[in-house]
Amino acid sequence: MNSKEQTKKKITVRDVMTIAAMMVLTIVVSGVTGPLTLPFPFLYLYVCAGLQMFLCATFYLVVANRLNKHGIFLVWGVVYGVILGLSGYMFLLPYFVAVAAICELAMLGKNTYINPLRNTIGWSIWGLGMVIGNAVPIWAAWDSYVEQASASGFSQEVFDMQINMLSSPWHMLLACAITLVLAVLGCLFGNRILRRHFKKAGVVQ
Repeated sequence: MNSKEQTKKKITVRDVMTIAAMMVLTIVVSGVTGPLTLPFPFLYLYVCAGLQMFLCATFYLVVANRLNKHGIFLVWGVVYGVILGLSGYMFLLPYFVAVAAICELAMLGKNTYINPLRNTIGWSIWGLGMVIGNAVPIWAAWDSYVEQASASGFSQEVFDMQINMLSSPWHMLLACAITLVLAVLGCLFGNRILRRHFKKAGVVQ
């Protein structure tokens, strides 16, 4: 079966399981980088999302190059949103589904999921969605977010800096720029890993 034929196929249950497995690894990385940067509000709000994009790009690229099917980002967003929902942030589920839909629009075309440039664009959009997601609690459910986040160890300094970041376009642009740079670097590094190891082993196309 050639790659063009595979692209036309729909996402299967097995594909969802593959995506979910990579998402679990992504959540593990988030579970490490989040607590490590949380004591430093600037790093947590401005760098943490980008750091996760850098470290997790390889996980996404493995899925993209292995499956090469439209719908990968949508499933990725749904799984991520559900995990956040189960953690008490259900109001973030529709937001990340919307971000995933935008990523899917960026991936329209044939064999885009095995195209390094298109994957970098899609992953960078997802990264922007991650950092802009800091604004969603303020718009959607600030009180419940503060209650849940406080129980997870968030300090008042983090909340204050979060509001400050979102109230200043320049601060938000800085966070987005840092995330974009790290997302692109993550894809460059991830594609190198794929070429050196996964493609030689026949894991991906």
